[in-house]
Amino acid sequence: MNSVIHFLAVGIIITGSIYCFAVLAVFFVLKKVRRDYSSRNLSVTVVIAARNERRTIGTCLALLASQDYPSNMIEVIVVDDRSTDGTADVIKRFQPVLNNLSCIRIEAVPGGISPKKNALIEAIGRARGKIILQTDADCIPPVTWISGMVSRFEEGVAMVAGVAPYFPEPGILNSFVRHEYLWNAALSAASIALGHGTHASGRNLAFRRDIFGQIGGYGPMKTVLSGDDTLLLQRFRNMNSSSVVTMPVSATHVKTHAPQTFSSFVCQRIRHMSTGRYFGSLLIVPGIVIYCFHLLIVIALFLSAVSKVALLVFLLGFLWKCVWDSSVAWRTKTVLELDVEWRAFLLNELLLSFYMAFMPVLGLMVQVKWKENS
Repeated sequence: MNSVIHFLAVGIIITGSIYCFAVLAVFFVLKKVRRDYSSRNLSVTVVIAARNERRTIGTCLALLASQDYPSNMIEVIVVDDRSTDGTADVIKRFQPVLNNLSCIRIEAVPGGISPKKNALIEAIGRARGKIILQTDADCIPPVTWISGMVSRFEEGVAMVAGVAPYFPEPGILNSFVRHEYLWNAALSAASIALGHGTHASGRNLAFRRDIFGQIGGYGPMKTVLSGDDTLLLQRFRNMNSSSVVTMPVSATHVKTHAPQTFSSFVCQRIRHMSTGRYFGSLLIVPGIVIYCFHLLIVIALFLSAVSKVALLVFLLGFLWKCVWDSSVAWRTKTVLELDVEWRAFLLNELLLSFYMAFMPVLGLMVQVKWKENS
């Protein structure tokens, strides 16, 4: 047992030191997230892939109809992907009040392409706007969303990654989901500022339509079920690392409700994590180290039931993590204008350790689906 605990201690020291360096990098790089804006108005096409979203899409469309952007420069295309719940009927009801709203109906998905990417390709192929704005049917875009995102398209900017937080609601699960997203957003913004963007959220994403065509759209990644946001960002980044930027301002945050059950949360995160197998070694190697750090912390916690030394190792490693993580949480709150639930911080950090120890493996091993029968 002593040799096992010694191994744990050494492992936590080594991986924890690397983790500390990575966290410090995020802390300082977040200061580089720029807030330079353009005053130009560009034509926009909002694309939404929807499947059985009758209960949610009406709110999204109502807010798109209330944008503070010139209505004659907004086009909205909703792709009804084999819905059976009357989604198309809701869309039709909004056509008289939402200028240039159109609906594309998909009856079957061709082989060799993921359902959601197929829906988005159909929408982008018919789009007329210079800028494609992507969101989901269950999202709540603020009335300043389009104007804010478009203002980030300075000369040379090809893609803008927006922030997409979750609504605060009662419960431990909601608290943790928002805590996990805090880190998700921080890593996204920091990596983009470094020119090596790792991921983005399709709930709030904008890019130039002509550049999408120049890089061949999703390319070979169109077969991958997930990644219509993250893998596309990496294709834009590979074209020109400085062409991808973050829009941090809260007036452009697109919110949605967090998963309501633990099983739905796990399924969602497995789908997100599944894109990790397509990352390059520059991203995979640090990811493995961070994974090992959290796994060792979790193992030390379990061994603390039979060893006081293991408990000490766990406490030192966990508190070390919390100190550095709290600094990034504070910086993220300032830069990305996100809320931090400080009262639940330690609990959420503990849950995050378990999450980081198990979820990446599940994401690589478990088959994912888009909606119920994709």
